[in-house]
Amino acid sequence: MSYKEILLEKDGPVATITLNRPESLNAVTWCLLEEVELALSDIAKDDDIIVAVITGAGRAFCAGIDIDEVKDDDMLASRAIGRRIHETDRAVRMLPKPVIAKVRGACLGAGLELAISCDMLISTEDASFGLPHMNIGIPSIVEAAILPQAIGIQRTREMCFTAEFLDGLKAEQIGLVNHAVPEDQLDTEVARLTKRLSGWSPLAMSVQKEIINKWMDTDLQSAIDFSINSVAINFGSEDQKEGMAAFMEKRKPVFKGR
Repeated sequence: MSYKEILLEKDGPVATITLNRPESLNAVTWCLLEEVELALSDIAKDDDIIVAVITGAGRAFCAGIDIDEVKDDDMLASRAIGRRIHETDRAVRMLPKPVIAKVRGACLGAGLELAISCDMLISTEDASFGLPHMNIGIPSIVEAAILPQAIGIQRTREMCFTAEFLDGLKAEQIGLVNHAVPEDQLDTEVARLTKRLSGWSPLAMSVQKEIINKWMDTDLQSAIDFSINSVAINFGSEDQKEGMAAFMEKRKPVFKGR
């Protein structure tokens, strides 16, 4: 399938979705959001892909919503784009494969919401993170709701109310970013991480992601019960048998995703 506002590239076990509107710092449009979700559906169906990366073309990850597209929206249209953002970000969280956000430059508003929907976030030290909505007279919504779980309610309040930006080092310090690295090391760091994840059981990672999502979405006891039952079911897989056999035999496991 061809795309207008993103690129989808596959290299062995790694698929990369690139937001491809560099002239607008990859600002979010309805089309871009739909295409990201379509690409995720493609990745979900491709058994050769084990891990996905989302990044931005040019000098930014994503500068947020395209103001030109929404500035004249009425209430119903505004609600529709909010739901569209949520559907795409939820598709990232629900993809049964780990997703890494690879961030350089601006990662703002809807762009930040997309990035924190990924399972891990790697950025440059001088990347810029923020929720600038107060500058245009609206509150931060949608997947910004994940932020309290990532950085705590006080830090979330500060980001929402002040509209101040954080660089990659500060974002790493407060737990928003997994690793912030120098610009010339970003590609290497993400490649190192994708290589590591590509060596694990795809099935185990899929179950792990499901468990983590349950930790986020439900009460403590239900999440623990779900975790226990999921691990028990996983014990019936070929990958589990191979993993434990390889451990006992002191060799590298060969996982097949089943």
